[in-house]
Amino acid sequence: MIFHKNIPNYPLDSYVDSIVYVEGNNKGVGFPKTAMSLVFNLDDSFKLFSDNKFTNFTDYKKYWVAGLQTQPTYVESYGKSKMVVIQFKTLGAYAFLNQPLRNFSDNYIDFDCIFKNDANEIWEQLQESETVNKKFLLIENFLYRKILTDKTLTPKVISSIDLLLRTNENNSIKEICKRQNISRKHLNFLFQEYIGVSPKMFSSLNRFQSILKTIGNAKPDKLTDIAYQLNFFDQAHFNNNFKRFTGIKPNEYIKNVETIPSLKLIPHFLPVV
Repeated sequence: MIFHKNIPNYPLDSYVDSIVYVEGNNKGVGFPKTAMSLVFNLDDSFKLFSDNKFTNFTDYKKYWVAGLQTQPTYVESYGKSKMVVIQFKTLGAYAFLNQPLRNFSDNYIDFDCIFKNDANEIWEQLQESETVNKKFLLIENFLYRKILTDKTLTPKVISSIDLLLRTNENNSIKEICKRQNISRKHLNFLFQEYIGVSPKMFSSLNRFQSILKTIGNAKPDKLTDIAYQLNFFDQAHFNNNFKRFTGIKPNEYIKNVETIPSLKLIPHFLPVV
């Protein structure tokens, strides 16, 4: 597999975590993340399966927006696979998509439904670009033109997300509402608008990502140490949370990390061997 990663410059770095070029066939399980992504598929098709047996699927040919996922996805790229993936930051996608992000959650939506002819134009330019660096530059220029300057975020959304990201503090939704002087209903509306999921779901996704990072950085001596560190009520809640987002138990994932080097680089994608 060929893998190249680019960190964009200002002002895109406020919205985009990275732009990645991947070349090579893959089949496996994608785990939920805390941000959306945009994918340009430059060659053969990409299959999104509706089951963990990899039987029923939908073909995605050129480009799509991957909304925030709340469950594992089963995918396969085949043929001569070449992809450019824009990984947004948590609040990044909202600046480019002219609609509430709840419309994208747990969905893969064709990009031309949003940007119409522009989507195909940039796709053709990416195909014609001779080098990976030229592809990255094309994407950066495209995104720069598409930033919606009127899509400003409210301070309450930014500070509420900041509080939820502090997994070591275990801030409850009730406490956040009190500190922000906002109703739970309105906070839920803001999260659905700007992120695509409820505050509770976002908090769970963030804790799950923290688990993957902890396991990837160093094999834990005991899973109970991670559960305690991330403020899970007990080991059973920890195991259930992990399996909810991956379809497997945490100790199974650890065994895969030891044998599949790519999980150190891309912890949210488990290849099927």
